[in-house]
Amino acid sequence: MISEYKLIEFLNKYHKPTIQLKRDSYSNNYKKYKFNDKDGINEFNLIYKEILKYNLNKTILTKGGRVSNISRNRPNNSRSYYYNKTSNGISLNVILGEYVWSFSLGITKNKEDKQMIPRLAFNTFKDICMSNGINLDDYAIDNGVEIKKTIEKPLIKMFYHMNENDNGLTNVHHIDFHSSYPAGLCNTHPEFKKVIEPLYNERKDNPTNKAMLNYTIGCMQSTKAPYYSKWAQLSKDAIHDNNDRVKEMSIRLTLSGRKILGYNTDGIWYQGEIYHGKGEGNKLGQWSNDHINCTFRSKNDGAYEFIENGKYNVVMRGITTYDKINPNRDDWQWGDIYKYADLLVLTFDESEGVKEYEV
Repeated sequence: MISEYKLIEFLNKYHKPTIQLKRDSYSNNYKKYKFNDKDGINEFNLIYKEILKYNLNKTILTKGGRVSNISRNRPNNSRSYYYNKTSNGISLNVILGEYVWSFSLGITKNKEDKQMIPRLAFNTFKDICMSNGINLDDYAIDNGVEIKKTIEKPLIKMFYHMNENDNGLTNVHHIDFHSSYPAGLCNTHPEFKKVIEPLYNERKDNPTNKAMLNYTIGCMQSTKAPYYSKWAQLSKDAIHDNNDRVKEMSIRLTLSGRKILGYNTDGIWYQGEIYHGKGEGNKLGQWSNDHINCTFRSKNDGAYEFIENGKYNVVMRGITTYDKINPNRDDWQWGDIYKYADLLVLTFDESEGVKEYEV
């Protein structure tokens, strides 16, 4: 067995460890690498491959995704590693005794993201429900994976795809339903309103509330631990309610002479006079025009750009080859959504580490 002192010495060259927190599965002290930094990817892989040389154990985690702290698992976990893959990237943790070295490779953020991770957001939501007399486990189902297959897809559709030589459409506006998925849960299961409405009302002052509103419905249908799609029916009801409200609004806009340009999950882009009507307001589940008098152009269902009050905005689902050239989308300009040919995908191979390819 190669001396672990050499591994510690190696790891310390790249990042300093933190003391492992009991019952915790992660460290907040990550050495962060950006997906668009080739040197960063190479260094992340170098660290991962070095770890493999030491035949460390795979960390035993609880169903909730935390490092197991029960006595029979401590010997294994005191010399172990684990990684976690999400849509935003990959994290890697090495545990030697009471110390943890943590590394992450992920999507570039323009601003530091201080929100809690989805699992903690969901657990906090669950605790708040319990304190309000709602035991979320009472809603758990055994056939959640099957129910998940019947959940409606998010409404993501642009009806007028344009090329870079087309002028942008003018007199364009956007309607947004406020925290629409959580509102859908309240509409279909009114008992949750006493939990969700206060979270919504205080979301601007409490980032934790915003995280719970953003993540809870998705966690309910997730097949991963610790959710196992146990609350997929609640997620299904919330999403169906959202989709019905967006479609109903689309009909109202069309009948009033507006032109529907596209859907983006819980909102509608439309052209014509600014619309006002039933349900408008700033409360949970109500709607408002959050973008008005825009110049708008869509490339495909997942890529569009608009200018509002002289400020350029881009919405691009996924990471593209152009992100590697200009990773800060705040610096993008009109027409830059056409400057890529492929989407960039990161994969993780257990023997090789991170790989990237274009689709």
